[in-house]
Amino acid sequence: MKQVKLLFMGLCLAACSTQSRDNLETLNAAGAGDADSKLARRVSGTWLLSTDYRYQERCNYLPEEFVKNLFKLGEDVELEKYSGLNNCELRWGKNKIGFYLESKKPFESTFQSEYHFNKLFEPQANVAQEQTNQPKPTIYGPAPEGTGAEFPATTESTTPQEDSTRGADPSAPLEGITAPSPPIATPAKNTATGEAITEVGDKAIWEPGKKSLHVLYNNHVFSVVVQAPGSMAQAKKGAISLAKLIAHSLDDPSDANHG
Repeated sequence: MKQVKLLFMGLCLAACSTQSRDNLETLNAAGAGDADSKLARRVSGTWLLSTDYRYQERCNYLPEEFVKNLFKLGEDVELEKYSGLNNCELRWGKNKIGFYLESKKPFESTFQSEYHFNKLFEPQANVAQEQTNQPKPTIYGPAPEGTGAEFPATTESTTPQEDSTRGADPSAPLEGITAPSPPIATPAKNTATGEAITEVGDKAIWEPGKKSLHVLYNNHVFSVVVQAPGSMAQAKKGAISLAKLIAHSLDDPSDANHG
């Protein structure tokens, strides 16, 4: 009798071992790509995130013919390209036109890009924003609640049409009239070394001393440098035109995944 029980237990253990081995082989096959790849990632716990947007090769943002025509360089001028990790320069003699990105990929949000722009080119903007965000204590004690005293008295009269459109609240906006959307970034202000520009991007500052135009555009921060013959006004105008072209290239979905 004991021999029969031992034989039965041995058969059960062998069957369990075979089933476990089969399960293990199934999981290994899934991880190797023979089964559903999503199942393999779920089992191993690895869900990878990828950046959809990649910048082009940096010199793609500086078309040679456009630069020559913009700054009236002439056909006999030979431009040499110098490309770096986040920049490109077109040089001839002691002159150059440069494009510089502030990060190897776009910032995760416009809040981050604006903060970075302000930190580099308009520091007082971040200081003012931090001071504005701090709550200010009241000097009149706690606000009254539940008595109606927290609402100021109003003597405004409304027409029957306004009342019917606004409902019970006469201060509500009229139907069909929407509030204007706030700008993505606060407007730039003049600094000790730079001039606020409103003609390009969401925020821009021109630094005459460096012949540089710094631009915030959505979640991109970049600079254009113009060290070319001509007046300061010509350099500024050329930098603005080139920055507009770059912003358009950053917006073009057909170029978003090249480089």
